[in-house]
Amino acid sequence: MRKNHATVFYALTQVAIWGTYGFLFSYANPYMTEKLGLSDTLAGWLLCLATGLACLLQPLLTAVADHTRWNVRRILLCSGLLTALCAGMTLLPGLSVAAYAVLFCGACVFLQIQPAFSNAMGMEGIHGGLNINFAVARGVGSVSFGLGAKVSASLIGVMGMNGAPLLGACSAMLLVVAVLLMPKGSRLTPKAEESPTSAREFFRESPKMAALLVGIMLLYVGHNVLSNCMFRIAQWKVAGGGNATAVQGTAVMIAAIVELPTMFLFTKLGKRFRCDKLVLTSCLFMTLRIVASILLPGQWGLYITQLAQILGYALFAVSTVYYVGTVVPKRNVVKGQTYLGVANTLGGLLAFALGGSLIDAIGVPWMLGVCAGLSALGMFLAGLSLERVERTVGAA
Repeated sequence: MRKNHATVFYALTQVAIWGTYGFLFSYANPYMTEKLGLSDTLAGWLLCLATGLACLLQPLLTAVADHTRWNVRRILLCSGLLTALCAGMTLLPGLSVAAYAVLFCGACVFLQIQPAFSNAMGMEGIHGGLNINFAVARGVGSVSFGLGAKVSASLIGVMGMNGAPLLGACSAMLLVVAVLLMPKGSRLTPKAEESPTSAREFFRESPKMAALLVGIMLLYVGHNVLSNCMFRIAQWKVAGGGNATAVQGTAVMIAAIVELPTMFLFTKLGKRFRCDKLVLTSCLFMTLRIVASILLPGQWGLYITQLAQILGYALFAVSTVYYVGTVVPKRNVVKGQTYLGVANTLGGLLAFALGGSLIDAIGVPWMLGVCAGLSALGMFLAGLSLERVERTVGAA
């Protein structure tokens, strides 16, 4: 019975993961700066370190999933429990600033490994015979992210910055329940000759993948800067008055809402347009979003900027997963999705490293200008490395 409703159960994992992102990551910078009193630079480097650890963990855990009984499900279960534990412990009274920072960053480490392994679980299910509409499930996840950011803003207004990790811990526990409920497909690698390859052999089989992943990483720098530094961007937009936290929450909510049509209709788009063209279109609009965030003034300009999400990140987040799931051999489906997740995480790492430091050094507008340039370079690399896709696995 559960196999007939695999999309519903898979969507629940996306709700849990992206809801936790909305609760924790959307307010990571203000938690570090407003609650703990750290500078933007120090907060950025601490979150950068957390992202770096998550980046190192992902390929290591992929090797574990390839060669042991610790499959993607068990990895997701453990990461959900550890995220909840770290976030929950930040609510303990009387700890030092360093302890709170370590616990919050720990929650961010374990959270950041979840999207890649959730994507891998979904692609495993599709290849294993489950009828999963990844695009719809991911769209529901975006709703959860937007609601998470907005609800966090309201709860923060009542109980302070502790509201973000409290909600994050609850959402992380929901992931544990969701993974336990998720139905299983058939095994992907029943024969020895179909076993996953090494990293070197993976890139030898897919020579354009390395350049594509670098391009994706650079595009994620700009996207993550807009997410991580939205509080500072909102302060810049409402300079001279206004509630930056409320503006941030509204901007994030708008971005999440406008993503929905694209994600829900992606399977139809996948039938009409080649997946590689959809990926390239999304790269263009992700770059345009950063440029618009510089040029359009005031909080309403910031709200209008979020409309670029329709053909930007909304299309990018889904089309890249389907693209990698199509061009990578079936036996390497976990490895392909994990490397895509590593590119995302590295983009987040650079965003944390650059965002706060550039804001302190040259201000918000010039920081956005640098990120727009990196995003344009990422779009160029993606355009050079994309392969022609005639039929998208699981989408057409």
